[in-house]
Amino acid sequence: MEDKQVATVRKITGELIGGFLLYGIVFSFLYNLIYSMITNKIEDDALILIAVIAIILQGITAFCIWRCSIATTFRKRLIERNDVKKVMRNLMIFTVIVCIISAIMNFVEVNNAVDEAIDSNANIIMAESYMQYIYDDDEIAQYEAEKEEVINETKTKLYTYLAVLEVGLLIVYLGVVPLQKKAILKYAV
Repeated sequence: MEDKQVATVRKITGELIGGFLLYGIVFSFLYNLIYSMITNKIEDDALILIAVIAIILQGITAFCIWRCSIATTFRKRLIERNDVKKVMRNLMIFTVIVCIISAIMNFVEVNNAVDEAIDSNANIIMAESYMQYIYDDDEIAQYEAEKEEVINETKTKLYTYLAVLEVGLLIVYLGVVPLQKKAILKYAV
């Protein structure tokens, strides 16, 4: 331990976040593989179960990522005990920002995916192109209203799933960060 230097809050925070991003890339491949293997065996309409599985796997992944980042960061460094609280605050802020950005991106992606799936569905396109020849304006209006209702119900289901997922992930990620405090304190002087 004598050959280790005591680093600043900024240096430690930067390296921990950098390690989180680097190890995040590595662990995301493993997460996606395991998540796909598990969710492929579950029915598509069991969105809440899928969300719970994702939250649990993300929690395990986040824990592993932070542990690897901590091990790498403190391989040649120490931190003053008084600075640990500041580092933890910085990591919490970073975590909240990442979760907010992730949630926004996921909501936009889901919304675009639903719209694209509808707009590019060959059966819908063909059926709607022939409707004007087969049905009168009232029947077409009724179809459009029913179609819009189904789209809204689908989006509501997906948004509910995403809300549960994102709130769960925020709780898990915020819960994992303080668990890492114990590991960081091992390197405090």
